[in-house]
Amino acid sequence: MPRHLICIVLLLLFCPSIEANQGDPIAVRQWPGGVVSLETHWGLRLAIKTANDAVDGAAEPQSDQTLSLSGTYDHVLFREPNVASPSWVPKSDAKTNDPNRLRAASTAKGMLMITVDGVVVMVVDGDAADVSANAADRVDVLVVAAAAESSLTQERVAQWVRQYRPRFVIPVVRETKDETVRKFQDAVESNQSIIHQPHNTFAVSHTGNKISQPQIVVLGDTVWSMPDELEAEFQKMELACRESQKVFAPLSVEQLNFRPENGTHTPRWNVEHMMGRQLLFFSQIYHAIDPAIPTLDLNPKQMPPDYRFAHPDWDGAEEARQMQRVSDFCRRFAYLLDGVELDTKAPGSRWPTLRALIKQMQRHYGEHTSNTEKKFELPGFPK
Repeated sequence: MPRHLICIVLLLLFCPSIEANQGDPIAVRQWPGGVVSLETHWGLRLAIKTANDAVDGAAEPQSDQTLSLSGTYDHVLFREPNVASPSWVPKSDAKTNDPNRLRAASTAKGMLMITVDGVVVMVVDGDAADVSANAADRVDVLVVAAAAESSLTQERVAQWVRQYRPRFVIPVVRETKDETVRKFQDAVESNQSIIHQPHNTFAVSHTGNKISQPQIVVLGDTVWSMPDELEAEFQKMELACRESQKVFAPLSVEQLNFRPENGTHTPRWNVEHMMGRQLLFFSQIYHAIDPAIPTLDLNPKQMPPDYRFAHPDWDGAEEARQMQRVSDFCRRFAYLLDGVELDTKAPGSRWPTLRALIKQMQRHYGEHTSNTEKKFELPGFPK
């Protein structure tokens, strides 16, 4: 087969689907024992064990599916709306066009390619002998894993970087040392500063921008710990969201779409509005600190005649899950609030202080949930 046709076939096989939710941020996370996980905005969680030997006391992250670099896969992880649990099926059996789906495919021994939301993550075993012949396209994140620093060679890393042309390179080596980082830097031949994250999370999203050099990202293996006062306020906001979910989750599609005769909003508008405001306000802050987090605006039109259902076929349980997804988003990337004082204006925010925003979100859930409960007694509300 001519070389250009081979490239086209490989792109179709391994590139992110054009139906993917390109732009939604994903989190790449490192955990003790050489475990790497991916978390998507839709709430899918995939864990990859990069070493076969477990580390005593190492807690595995919560995940919908846990893979091993020694395994062989070509599977899809997805959860369609109004379905409570995700499915993990071979790609050939995946009868879904879900734009939030995640595909995990072994491209060679010790090499796993994950595509989701327009982002490509390649996880490679440091002992893998060759680069994959089936992954000619560029990847966004190259995760290089090894049980020990000594098992990595600069030449091997350089070979992978030339093959995959990643935007970011993440070494996952137990007890990562300065010489390991220097080895990666020399292999990448990058003049860019190294990103050192004392915590375990790195945000990445799809971009069409070209880069000249990869950037090395060194992660810790523990979740960022909020200051006590911020943690207390965050927990109150999360509790308000959960209490609101209890009201909306039992509602049917017909009840959510109920249009009151008095001209007020439908129950669905209220849940979309609560979720949309929190998502917008926090993504504005996160985007100002790290452009990898896009500003996410799902706010519905304010006036009832202008409003259109975003998802007219979602039931109450799915709308509640959407609320929880936003709550998870806020906490997942809350490490970006490190150094932001509660009583100061947060970057990118129109709120006078971070505390004022969080307090308002706590009240906001209660106010709109109460407004919705009143509609249950209106004439014509579906029973």
